[in-house]
Amino acid sequence: MTRQMPLFATALAALLAAAPLAAQAPAADSGTFRVSVGGREVGTESFSIQQTGAGAGAVLIASGRVSLRLASGSLELSPRLRATGFQADPVHYEVIVGGDSPRRIAGNIGGGRVSARIVTSAGEQLREYVASSGAVVLDDGVAHHYYFLAQRLHSGRVPVIVPSENRQVIATVVDRGEEVVQVGGRSARLFHLVVRPQGGDEQHVWVDALNRVIKVEIPARGYQAVRTALPQ
Repeated sequence: MTRQMPLFATALAALLAAAPLAAQAPAADSGTFRVSVGGREVGTESFSIQQTGAGAGAVLIASGRVSLRLASGSLELSPRLRATGFQADPVHYEVIVGGDSPRRIAGNIGGGRVSARIVTSAGEQLREYVASSGAVVLDDGVAHHYYFLAQRLHSGRVPVIVPSENRQVIATVVDRGEEVVQVGGRSARLFHLVVRPQGGDEQHVWVDALNRVIKVEIPARGYQAVRTALPQ
């Protein structure tokens, strides 16, 4: 028995050493949200988040398509976000807005600034505004962007870049703990985060243990986005 103990200890040490590597596995998520406003289903948001590399060399690409039929008209969004490094810092964001008010917004993020170009049928405009260290991108009406906020923190304060509004705000994030949520006929224990952006509407976000976004609600707008199925 005593001769086997070193082997057991060695195996246990190897297992514990491997655990952080598993936690740092490349991010990968994709899926579809059903979007409703005022209790009425108005469309969907499909998305994909992929990571190449790791650590300081990590590159994450998040892209999606939001297609909604609202009382005010149709809305089509095609967002694409590029982030890099340990903290998945945003470096470039682009969104093509279709529907009744088409436009294209493209912005580079770095050096404490966002440099954005807005193209509409009326012409082109340039905008520049502050981007604080540690900021995340949360564009209006894009549910999968909360993945990057949840990766950054579950409780505290974080600068939030809102490209559609050409500004940055400070948001307070509160962790309400785990809750059981029904999704696609299945139940899951999820973390409930409350995001309160300065001067904006309170947002409720439910994420799993890998910070994958499962459900988003903005009560003041009657907005809800829920995954059609739990990720594997």
